Amino acid sequence: MKIIRKSLTVLLLVITVSVFSQETVAILPFGFTDNGHVSVQEGKEAQQFLINYIIKKQKHFKVKPLNARDVNVALNKAGITPETLDNYTIQEISEVVRADYILLGTIDKALQGTSTTAGGYESANVKDDYSGTNSYGVASSSTTSQYHATVYISIFKSDGTSLYDQNKGNVFIDTAPDSWKNSILWMVRHFPFYK
Repeated sequence: MKIIRKSLTVLLLVITVSVFSQETVAILPFGFTDNGHVSVQEGKEAQQFLINYIIKKQKHFKVKPLNARDVNVALNKAGITPETLDNYTIQEISEVVRADYILLGTIDKALQGTSTTAGGYESANVKDDYSGTNSYGVASSSTTSQYHATVYISIFKSDGTSLYDQNKGNVFIDTAPDSWKNSILWMVRHFPFYK
């Protein structure tokens, strides 16, 4: 009877550990270039956007994203910055952030051109006896900028094995400056840890 209890306890412990030990992914801050200018803040916003999306849709993912702040602090303490990232192997980065997967991303946004639309009308009312004239008119003009954004995402196992390396571009107008998010959402459904 004691042997059966011990066996059941060990079996229960193994099941509990395997259920609660979910693999992790460290999503590093994205490199973000806006018309040739690097934006560290927008890169961190893209990082947080992807983390929030994976957390929101957690049932569709086999991994749990690490907290952005914890990842960024660990990288900073190790001296890993966006400028020095290429000096480190995926294994070294993985050891610093303690993750099973590493996700690297870049967003390049560039102005493709602008277009201006103008319109208007004018009207005049002349009275039959020519004693007066009423005239009025309206003119309007709007300028729209068109951008092209390309999102690059690479995912690696902690040992450096490449699992995913894709890019997706889209064109958007300045009234929707975060349209690059649509490219990320499209790519998410093709991640190796998406169920």
